[in-house]
Amino acid sequence: MSHGPPEPSTRTDLSRREALRRGAAALATGTAVGTAGCLSSLPPLGGSLSYGRLDVPPADEPAYRRWLPTPEAFDTRYDDGYAFAYAEPGPYVARAPRTFRARRAYGIRALDYFGVGYENFDRLVSCDLGTVLEGEFDRDTVTATLADSGYASEGSYRGFDLYGRRDTRRRAAVGDGVLVWTSERTDDHPDLELLVDTGAGDRRRYHEGSEAFAAVSEAAGASRQLVAGPYSMDPRDYSEFGIDAVRLGEDAAYQVLVMRFADGRTPSKGALESAFRESHRLTEARDGTEVTVDGQLATVAARAPFASPVDPTPPEDPPQVTWGADYDADAEALTLRHEAGDPVPGSWLQLDFADEPNPNEVEHVPVWEGVDRVEPGDTATVDLADRPTATAVSLLLSDGDSGIATLFRYELPR
Repeated sequence: MSHGPPEPSTRTDLSRREALRRGAAALATGTAVGTAGCLSSLPPLGGSLSYGRLDVPPADEPAYRRWLPTPEAFDTRYDDGYAFAYAEPGPYVARAPRTFRARRAYGIRALDYFGVGYENFDRLVSCDLGTVLEGEFDRDTVTATLADSGYASEGSYRGFDLYGRRDTRRRAAVGDGVLVWTSERTDDHPDLELLVDTGAGDRRRYHEGSEAFAAVSEAAGASRQLVAGPYSMDPRDYSEFGIDAVRLGEDAAYQVLVMRFADGRTPSKGALESAFRESHRLTEARDGTEVTVDGQLATVAARAPFASPVDPTPPEDPPQVTWGADYDADAEALTLRHEAGDPVPGSWLQLDFADEPNPNEVEHVPVWEGVDRVEPGDTATVDLADRPTATAVSLLLSDGDSGIATLFRYELPR
């Protein structure tokens, strides 16, 4: 398996919906950190998968349900429901499976910096509407950071202080112990007010309007990480809704898949064992698996012993940064700005230009060449005069020896 940048056909600027649709299977193979197509680190198929009883750490209560509205609340119709992700952030876990590290990395890259680092929040819920972050943080620190990093005050809503920015439209609502954030770059249907209303109990919630989600979320509870949605996690594509969770024990990580099947279509335990034996849907390096079936629900749990600590590549433990951009149409130039957050080695930052003739080609154009560290307040101007077909500019993260990841994307108003 090569650890260099992916082939030009591999793009990394996923929206949240695209990332969630790829779900556990994509994250388990590392595509979230630019290693698409590399399966050599996965366990072999066939007889290597042993079944038996596992001592899986217990789940927490599904507190994420508070913030998720029923699908009918969206402007766009979701006939079968929608996908979301949940995490209890914490620091980088060097011994955790690659699946866990990849999901954590995507969560960091998708966010701005709010004066409180990702690892200091207690809970994160994200869906097509936006992201909710909960924890014990100083409200004034967050509002001051937003005001100093390109966000402007936009009043208040239901006791939350509102802030927003226009370069790539982003909004934040800051409350006591709660931060709600939306971004047009990562959210397909950003709606800050709908998330706040749902959290307040004034909107019907997902589990109240979806029998499938209610059953799966009650059975799965909350874990350190999970992705969920109305797509099949059964290798045979029979399940109608599923949750893919990761829990951490003292000496191992546990992947727990909870699936709901339509009435009369639940497979037997033996059928599921056979299907997963020939599948890459479970985490790498597992040493045991347990399958249980109860009515329309099936649960598949896999144990992965902690490995030797792995030093993170930049895409696996990325900086958390608020990036800003100003476009000068007359000069045909784009100025990128590090607004707030972690410093980044200049050599790790490159540009990719999206254009109509070559929509899938990924470029690696240095942007802060010769700069040791890019810190808050640092800018770089990109000349676009010789790129008349460019429709967007992406800021990439790579140290040259690992995969690549997109930190920021600006759609050019041409």
